[in-house]
Amino acid sequence: MSNSFTDHETGLNRLLTRLGRDHPRYTEALVLQQRLLENLGRARLYGDTETSRAERAQILDTLKHLALEVGDSSGASFLTKFVRVNFIRDADGRIAFAYPKPVIIGGSRDDARLENLRQRLQTARKAGKRAEEGAVLGGLGSACEVRGDYHQAVEHYKQAVAIARELSDRLSEAIHLQHLGRVFMLLADVEPDRRQSYLSRAIDVLRRAMEALDALGAASLLRARSRYHLGRCYRKLGRWREAITLLKQAHETFSRHKARPELANTLLELGQLYHQRQDFESAYIYLKDALRLFRRLKDTDGIAVTQEALGSLALQTARPTEAVASLQEARQGYVALRRNERVRAVDDLLRIARQARQSMRGRGVTP
Repeated sequence: MSNSFTDHETGLNRLLTRLGRDHPRYTEALVLQQRLLENLGRARLYGDTETSRAERAQILDTLKHLALEVGDSSGASFLTKFVRVNFIRDADGRIAFAYPKPVIIGGSRDDARLENLRQRLQTARKAGKRAEEGAVLGGLGSACEVRGDYHQAVEHYKQAVAIARELSDRLSEAIHLQHLGRVFMLLADVEPDRRQSYLSRAIDVLRRAMEALDALGAASLLRARSRYHLGRCYRKLGRWREAITLLKQAHETFSRHKARPELANTLLELGQLYHQRQDFESAYIYLKDALRLFRRLKDTDGIAVTQEALGSLALQTARPTEAVASLQEARQGYVALRRNERVRAVDDLLRIARQARQSMRGRGVTP
């Protein structure tokens, strides 16, 4: 039985890795991870019961559908390869057990996935299954968010929030609010004329999510992630004191849990924040720590963004040679990622840095 439990944990870890920290459903997967680990811990300590097996089956079934909804058929296959029961549902939709049998998973493209989710939504609505309807709406919100259809994502997440509130499912409500807040932040970036309005709405829903998660005593990583997003919002609005408080709280939790991807991004946010405040020494420390961690993670995007920030910092503090070196590495990363808009922005900074370096050399100053 212990080996089977380990297989479940391994499959879930593989799914989390495949999703990646920036995926809109990553937080939801973390919540399911907490529930699964608590279930396995009780089973190991007190023995496996029918109740714990039923709960575990439901968690794993939810994870399987999550993997399929985000288009990760290989991740879903890996996870369900280790599920030792075949899931069937009774007339009331509850999970029951059948004989041991592996579940075979197929793949789907984005359009097919969206259509599948829409069909599932219609089925849930016709059957009056409100909880399932809310879950599918969350999946639709995620799918639209990934496609860049942010306004449609907002509508789906709002409906999911309303259903969770109706069912008094405070955890689901908080998770959907967190997703909704993140989409408002994305809209603030793509619609700059309404930036202030979107950021204010993001702060409102993210604060509600954070307060609910704290009141529920939810998983510490989930609570830290709400602080991270809210801190980012405050930084975008120049509310630095509030941003620092929240980001440092998130930093402490991510560090304690060795959540390296989340920790690296929080270090980057803190570095950029202190740069904005013109506390250049603190900015440099946080950015260098972020760079070291992104390099360990082999995160090309994280490395490029951090090197750009370090280059900009070096340029502002009259260190043009360091600026050129950092910006050149940032440019290489952006080229590899085909982020042409960032390549152009870095090229502008490189021209300024090279001109500053040449000017300092002309005055006999070591650049």
